[in-house]
Amino acid sequence: MSLTIAKRIEKDTLKDICQILLGTFFLAMFAKIYIPLFFTPVPIILQNSIAISYGFFLGPKKSVFSVLLFIFLGIIGLPFFSNGNFGIDFILNTNGGYILSYFIASFVVGEIFQKNSDLTQRKIGLTILLGHLIVLFGGSIWFSYFVGLKKALLLGVVPFIAIDILKSIVITKAIQLKNSYF
Repeated sequence: MSLTIAKRIEKDTLKDICQILLGTFFLAMFAKIYIPLFFTPVPIILQNSIAISYGFFLGPKKSVFSVLLFIFLGIIGLPFFSNGNFGIDFILNTNGGYILSYFIASFVVGEIFQKNSDLTQRKIGLTILLGHLIVLFGGSIWFSYFVGLKKALLLGVVPFIAIDILKSIVITKAIQLKNSYF
């Protein structure tokens, strides 16, 4: 009996590690998909939405591990950040706060989904939007050290609200699709 339990724990641990690693590298694959904006150093990216969706798909703990591993590997030199950027210098620059906010947003979203079993379309959409807002405001607080709070909000939040609402709708539809078939 204890051997069966040990094998199950080993199998579950291996599955969790694989999900974390796959999540990390899937997130990194989106580094080259970005749209630079001429008026702000903050680009339009998909990585924030992927990280936020991990809260639902991986749960709060695995999503945090996956995103933190992504950040760590980017810091030590893998081209995981937008436009293939990497390194501690990139994290300590204007966009670092957005990237560091990914794991907070994925954790909060994961906790909300884990604690609520009645997932209506509206609740899913609002939860994903909350994740985007966490990234936007966390990033803009960091960004404000470089340009001031007012300019950080104007350049690092306002231009992205409509885009993040749209991305939240797409993620909500993907979650509903997943719930319908799996």
